[in-house]
Amino acid sequence: MLEALYEGGRFNLRTHLSLNDSVKEEIGRLKKAADKGAFSCPYCGGILKLRAGNVNEKHFYHPRNSCAISEASETYQKQTKRESKSHSVMKEIIYDELKTQEKINDNLQVEYGYVKKAEEKWRYYPDIIVDNKKSEIAISILTDVTATKDASLVRQIKKRNDYFKEKNLKPVWFVEKTEQSIDMDYRVIHLWEAELDIAIKMEEDYKWEEAVSSLEIKNDLFDLFKYHYRSIPSNYDVRGLYYVKSTATNIIFTVQRFIAEEFNHPYRAFALNDAYEIKMSTALLMDDVLQLSDPLIEEKQRNKFIKDAYLRDKEYVSPKEEGISINPVVKTTMNFTKNYAQHGISEILDEYIKEVNVVSAEEFSKFLVLECGAPAATYATGRYQLYREVCMSLKSFESSGKIKLKIKDYVNDLIYEVIESN
Repeated sequence: MLEALYEGGRFNLRTHLSLNDSVKEEIGRLKKAADKGAFSCPYCGGILKLRAGNVNEKHFYHPRNSCAISEASETYQKQTKRESKSHSVMKEIIYDELKTQEKINDNLQVEYGYVKKAEEKWRYYPDIIVDNKKSEIAISILTDVTATKDASLVRQIKKRNDYFKEKNLKPVWFVEKTEQSIDMDYRVIHLWEAELDIAIKMEEDYKWEEAVSSLEIKNDLFDLFKYHYRSIPSNYDVRGLYYVKSTATNIIFTVQRFIAEEFNHPYRAFALNDAYEIKMSTALLMDDVLQLSDPLIEEKQRNKFIKDAYLRDKEYVSPKEEGISINPVVKTTMNFTKNYAQHGISEILDEYIKEVNVVSAEEFSKFLVLECGAPAATYATGRYQLYREVCMSLKSFESSGKIKLKIKDYVNDLIYEVIESN
């Protein structure tokens, strides 16, 4: 175990050593103190010794019989070893906030997961368990997600999520803010698989789901908001993610709602709302469940989204109605000599739009590869990898007034009309 009582206060060995410049010398000092009985178990009061070999992580241990909570603590510490330093900071701040509510709510009990369930010897423990006599909520904080860690992390999270549910707990996950990746211009939230797996449904998600499903629109919702989808879902599955960032004394929560759409890599979803921040006291307000939102902001965002959807549906023009070809073809007589490596996308595009009335991102990408020597690498879907860079260049040209976005068709191609003055 890493925790101990030392000179009247809580002592965390991992945190203490991370702040020390000379770990080897400090370990020697701590070991001498431990041998003389300076450290005791914060749960049973028994004397602790320090083990500091080269194989296992340095830790405290009971020289005689170990208590149940210290054994649970060791299991928990192994489980959270991969987390960043900010994990323990955020956990303690959230714990303190919920403990404050406990003092004024007789129906509320708040405890560290490994302390609450130590006697049951669980396989996994959440960071914090909140019991309001109606249900138990398992709060866990997720930090330090990377591309190399995501695959193995997903397996761990699935096991923990399923295990908590088997134990009749409702899992609630908070994700470190540094993982957030949203582009509202494309109405997209880019996700780790781990993020997608821990996104949960709370009361506000069901309200969003009902509002979106009740829209009486003629066109597909994703088309209206120009979202680059791979398939239209048969029903809208709304979920919420809760990102957290810590200051010295507080935590700020960011609320993001989305419609799950892509369940294969790269993981992405349709962003329903502009992510908004709320104070910890609002997010952690506890009644039957954690509030985790600001109802007034949610209602305002839903009304705005509904109004916007109806307006877009009224103004939406399909490719067939517009009379614009889905696959506009460049004139075969085009005299074109510019090379991708020498001139780049923007310079080639400037010449290209002088020869056409309509420009398609898909077709221009193909033109760059077949006629200008651009890299031919493709994604698994068959789309050229330079497609996104092409879209960015087209957007830049639209800002300059050279072209105007007309439609986004059912296979997600962006099609622009060339302004005649060019």
